[in-house]
Amino acid sequence: MRKIFNHLRKGFTLVEVLVATGLLVIVLAGLVGLFVYCSMLSELSGDMTMVMSELQGKWEEIRNHDYDLVVTDYSAGGTPGNIFNLTQVNAKGVIYIDANNPDLLVIKIIASWQTRNNRIMGEDQNLNGILDAGEDQNGNGEIDSSTSVLSMIAKY
Repeated sequence: MRKIFNHLRKGFTLVEVLVATGLLVIVLAGLVGLFVYCSMLSELSGDMTMVMSELQGKWEEIRNHDYDLVVTDYSAGGTPGNIFNLTQVNAKGVIYIDANNPDLLVIKIIASWQTRNNRIMGEDQNLNGILDAGEDQNGNGEIDSSTSVLSMIAKY
C-alpha cells in the first residue's frame, strides 16, 4: 500500500521550489536592472533631442544674421557673443567660427549640459562656456560634446 501512495504522490519537493524561486528572483532582478537602464537611456535621449533642437535654433539665428557681422557679433566680446544659455535644460552653448576663408564661414555650435542625475555631458564640466584647466580631454583647444552642430555659411 505504501508503494501505491509513493507512486501517486505528485508535486514538487522543497529543493525544487527553492531552486525555481531563486531562478525567478535572479531573472526579475535582471529585468528590473534592464528597465532602470532603459529609462535612463530614454531620459538621456529626450535631453539630447531638446539640446539639439536649441542648437538648431541658434544655427538658424546665425544663418539669418547679416553675413558681414557674423564673425564680429558671434565671437567673444560681441553681441550676442559666442556663449549662450539653453532654456530647456541646464546647459551652456559655445560658438566657434573659422573665418580663414572670408567667403565661407565654418561654424561649430556645441552644448555641454547636465542630466537629471547630475552627470555633465561634454567637456565643459562647470557649464561656464569657457575651457578651463583640465577640461580639454582631447587637447584640441575647444570644448567638445556629443551634442554639436557643424555647418558652413557662404557669403553669396
